[in-house]
Amino acid sequence: MATWKGVLITGLLAVTLAGCKVTTTGGHFDSGGDPFISGLFYDARDTGRHYPTDSWAQTTNTQACQDDPLYFETSSGRVRVYGSPAYSETSFRAAASELERRIDGVLSRFQLRWADFVEDRTAAVSYPRQVIGCLSPNVPQGEFVSASLAAVAFNPYYGQWPFETGQIVSHELTHFVQENLSRYDASDSLLPLWFAEGQATVVAGEPVAPAYQHYDYEPLWDVTPLDAGSAPYRFEHYGLAYRYLERANGALAMTVLLEMVQLLDWDGGFYGEISTGESRAFVEAFNSAGLVDHRNNHLSFQRFRADYHDLLNGSY
Repeated sequence: MATWKGVLITGLLAVTLAGCKVTTTGGHFDSGGDPFISGLFYDARDTGRHYPTDSWAQTTNTQACQDDPLYFETSSGRVRVYGSPAYSETSFRAAASELERRIDGVLSRFQLRWADFVEDRTAAVSYPRQVIGCLSPNVPQGEFVSASLAAVAFNPYYGQWPFETGQIVSHELTHFVQENLSRYDASDSLLPLWFAEGQATVVAGEPVAPAYQHYDYEPLWDVTPLDAGSAPYRFEHYGLAYRYLERANGALAMTVLLEMVQLLDWDGGFYGEISTGESRAFVEAFNSAGLVDHRNNHLSFQRFRADYHDLLNGSY
């Protein structure tokens, strides 16, 4: 599959060439009695497999484990969670189990298998064959989980995990996957906020605004977290904008779009932003991906942004 997608990306180019949502209840997570994924504890001072230190691929939350040598690795070898020995073994095992159990479901929404993701993921990040986790004291209880290009950070106190643990982890794993598919070594995300959060909302199965309510918000104006307002329902509208694209074009087309962004970041020449704030790499990839609207007419980024409400108005 990955090889076929690479050919598709090359063909398309030849023709035309992360604010994060948190919703938790006051209750706490119940694993339902399911056992944790099996694995073993290791010390990086013995194995040499230290936590990633590339600052460009980290956030404040995920940087917290850079000096922690202790890690738990699942038996599959796909997931490794670092943290301080001051945290309970349960917290290590629980975080690793959530990542191991959720990653395949998230990847399936991108029309990818694990082997495809490993092949398509940026090679510039440490440990491309693993999902790296971090028990981070920098993650506030209300936020619970936070993803960067290099790792997924968890609040380190398992007893404080909310009921919506699975949904929140899936949302953050979506950010982890999309950043690894869309960036090569750019210092910041190349995806507009509405796209990144909209895709994560849809993949995680969170609420999406009804199409007939599209006039209630302008999701495409939220290019960065600084552009976003405080309306709690804005994430539902990010999901609505993204879902429109996915329904018209299919999930695989959205994955190819991300991979084209990464290719442009790797190839260079598409730096900076356009006048409305979106990265040139994202806009060029969008316009090169052959996307269509709900009537199967060609859809450029400029048309999608300018005619968003007319398009949504005619889609139901």
